[in-house]
Amino acid sequence: METSTTITDMNTDSLAECGRYLDLQDLSNMAMSCKFLKTVAYSDSIWQRWFSEHCPHQMLSTFSQASGVRESYLARRTALRQFKFVDPLAAKFRTDAKPFNHLLLDINNDIVFSQGSMIQMIKMGSVFSGRDFLVTLNDHKARISCMRLFPLSETPVFRSETQQEENVLVTSSCDHSIRLWRKGSCQRCFRGHNGPVSTISDKLLGDGSGKVFASGGEDGTVRLWSLSSSGKRGQQALKATLYGTRNL
Repeated sequence: METSTTITDMNTDSLAECGRYLDLQDLSNMAMSCKFLKTVAYSDSIWQRWFSEHCPHQMLSTFSQASGVRESYLARRTALRQFKFVDPLAAKFRTDAKPFNHLLLDINNDIVFSQGSMIQMIKMGSVFSGRDFLVTLNDHKARISCMRLFPLSETPVFRSETQQEENVLVTSSCDHSIRLWRKGSCQRCFRGHNGPVSTISDKLLGDGSGKVFASGGEDGTVRLWSLSSSGKRGQQALKATLYGTRNL
């Protein structure tokens, strides 16, 4: 008589070795499927790999004396996301020897700064992972004059509830343009000022899908731009131009 073999008949060490190649979401799903696989998903061999890859500058023994390896890794990950460091964080990155003009802290713990016409983003979640954590955006052709972060949910780029906590970056420049950035690339380019753009409003104006932002330029105008315009170049995005007057 033939007998069927199920996954629970396999050796836990062999399953744990397979689990080393899963990401956190898959490990979570695995742990919730049944008690047997939860035991496998909590194996130290799996979490030792995560700890060594994501926290290479920390000794595991200093964290795991009072708790398991999994708990140590998750505690360290939570501390990093909340900027609670056991020791001062040191990370080196190469950049041009130019002054830093603007600096922003994103809700996802990314650090955004500009140097001349270049924007760079430090992704704090990737600092300890061994992945590239420095993203460079260099579509502007002249010095960046202003940077703002707007909630993604208030823009037409918003697609699902999973993006609820994300922001988009909007920048103005002396090259007469304004750009909207997301996922490491320019999604919109707004043109209309007849000179350098000097500032952008710190909030979006209006309700619903008709929200706009304001910009001011050295051409003496304040311009209102719609975020719901179609096309990567922001065609028909300019909704109003306000001209300044001089008292006589």
